[in-house]
Amino acid sequence: MKNTYFHRVHNETQTRFWINNPTLEQAKLAIEAGAIGCTTNPSYVSKLFSSEEDRRVVNRAIDLLLPYEKNDSVIASKVQQMMVARLADLFLPLYELSGGKEGLVTIQGDPFAETDTALIIEEGLENRRIGENVCIKIPVTTWGIEAIRAMVEQNIPTMATEVMGLSQAVSICEEYQKASRESGNTPPFFVTHITGILDDHFKRVIKENNLKLDEKLVTYAGLSIAKKEYELLKSRNYPGIMIGGGARKLEDFTELVGGDLHITINWTGTAETLIEADMQAVSRIEENLSDDEMQLLKDQLPDYGRALDVDGMQVDEYYDYGGVELFRTSFQKGWNELLALIAQRRRNAE
Repeated sequence: MKNTYFHRVHNETQTRFWINNPTLEQAKLAIEAGAIGCTTNPSYVSKLFSSEEDRRVVNRAIDLLLPYEKNDSVIASKVQQMMVARLADLFLPLYELSGGKEGLVTIQGDPFAETDTALIIEEGLENRRIGENVCIKIPVTTWGIEAIRAMVEQNIPTMATEVMGLSQAVSICEEYQKASRESGNTPPFFVTHITGILDDHFKRVIKENNLKLDEKLVTYAGLSIAKKEYELLKSRNYPGIMIGGGARKLEDFTELVGGDLHITINWTGTAETLIEADMQAVSRIEENLSDDEMQLLKDQLPDYGRALDVDGMQVDEYYDYGGVELFRTSFQKGWNELLALIAQRRRNAE
């Protein structure tokens, strides 16, 4: 597997591939295929339910914790830590070999606690104890921005997530710069753009309002903002590495190839499909919708303009922005599925 699509991307461009929410077996395959890192989110453990072997491990972890912990939410957090620890161990050799530049594994805390800065920080510090190659993933909201500052002050790698708009990217990059200047620390830092989820939000608005938009515009709306975010981060020489996330289609990877950025995708339906397609590594980062096409989207979808414009949103608007809300809701659904499993196994043990 040393000449897969992703190996060609790495050899011929600056773009790098991460794997998202993998089973243990998928993570091993991804590393063989060239993955340099791994992302997880609060719905990660629920994603493991589809793997018989991984679900068995999750059940065993829950059963070991039940006699010692009465709070199911605490158990959920500990089970998540245990599952992410397996990934961290798997990627650790890559981390060590690269001098800490590769092999990072992300973890994000309880999605029902995203408006409690102190708790986000506490979770981050606790999750960091999993391993030296663990990167703390925190949403770019009023509370998350403060928590990311705290991570920088303690020299902890962070990934700023749930970024849908350029204003969010600016806010967190400037906060990182400020915290870095004051503390003297420059820990690894990643700024996401959640392409596919943003598209899902736009499609939801289009359907609710019975709007008629050209299919090309609907397909490339989120990507057009991702490419503008990349341009902005580079033009302002902001710190950190942009990472494309929330992929829902192959283009959410292929259209960003060529950029000095990283992209995280699922194994099933995306990474394995790109490997099977065995296409060439074609640079597409500089290809974007025209200004007229973007203006048409702004005219029809106000939320597109809010995401595209550098001053499209104020900090206190990030949490309730439709794409951010949609992403958070999916995390809460996965977290609730884990809580339901814990409750079920507690009843069975009584």
